[in-house]
Amino acid sequence: MARKSAVRAFPAVYALSFALACNSATATEDGYPIPLQTSDGWQTASLATVGMHAGPLRSLLDLIAHTDNHMIHSILIIRDQKLVFEEYWPGIDLEPVSLTPVERQFDRETLHYAASVSKSITSASVGIALDQGLIGSVGETLFSFFPEYDDLRNDANSQITLAHLLAFSSGYDWNEHVYGFDDPRDSHNQMFNTADPVGFLLGRPVIATAGSAFLYNSGDTNLLGEIVRRTSASENLVAFADRYLFNPLGIDSFSWIRFPLADHVTFASGGSSLRPRDMAKLGALYLSGGLWNGAQIISTSWVDASTEMSTPLIGDYRTLYGYGYNWWLGRSQYKERTVDYFRASGWGGQDIYAYHELDMIIVFTAGGYYETGPLDVNDLIEHYIFEAIQE
Repeated sequence: MARKSAVRAFPAVYALSFALACNSATATEDGYPIPLQTSDGWQTASLATVGMHAGPLRSLLDLIAHTDNHMIHSILIIRDQKLVFEEYWPGIDLEPVSLTPVERQFDRETLHYAASVSKSITSASVGIALDQGLIGSVGETLFSFFPEYDDLRNDANSQITLAHLLAFSSGYDWNEHVYGFDDPRDSHNQMFNTADPVGFLLGRPVIATAGSAFLYNSGDTNLLGEIVRRTSASENLVAFADRYLFNPLGIDSFSWIRFPLADHVTFASGGSSLRPRDMAKLGALYLSGGLWNGAQIISTSWVDASTEMSTPLIGDYRTLYGYGYNWWLGRSQYKERTVDYFRASGWGGQDIYAYHELDMIIVFTAGGYYETGPLDVNDLIEHYIFEAIQE
């Protein structure tokens, strides 16, 4: 494992960041600045414009400023399709290839390792391939896309479909939460250290009947990425996503690594790095039924299918209750009632929360990779961000 590092935030840091924000954007009556409007496609606005007030958010910033080693790197709030809150803090990010810590001074232009948010991006790419007719349906079987690996097919894995891969119910054995990524017994480690990751992923043992249970499996997402590459005749998944997803969203700065021993295969499950504003665009795209600034980038039917429950979650997931097509499903406590959300989530605290009922997207980036931060995101949402909404 890489070393652990700590970043401390003090009131002076908050005061400085607030002053800089005020110098680069228009201050409102409540003193909180409107986020800077750039050419990135976001319309920015005051909190009051979208029915929010600054008091609880000031308390949130104060809490973060007085919490040592809070590990939060950014918080963005979008309501009514307008960016109304945007804050950044310095901290420890990861280099995607080596997964070693690196200290960064984050701002709106800084790429942040997105980890498993990549899974939701890959899912979006699958949806676009379906919309284009490159893939017939999610009911197509896995091995139909890999005829040269027919020798690995058996009675158990021949029943696996794209829908099972998307819902983490393929039944394939996978272990990424026990040994650590640098341990040769870890499934990620094994996948990265073979010249044939596709063969490795297809040949794993099946430990549950396809569709019978939720088994978190990053390997399944990497097979989806390879299916998009093959059906689209693109050089790799990155090229496909860049042309049909990132470019239409105005995402012109990103990185997405590929496997070191098989460069044509993209690390579809966890290799992307994005700016937080661009992470928010993915949430906005799905919250609007596949639309971005009037353009239909993904079909509404795919967005609906992706954010409906495919696999229920059993166990202690706190606010989560189910899994869609590489999107988590949950409920938050909003004042006196609960509200549903769907969420893209990545290791270390990379989160895109989308709430239909509140017309709200909340983005967090953080550095809780090798140790857990002291502030719980769900608490911050329920006790501070939601409290800022005026009814």
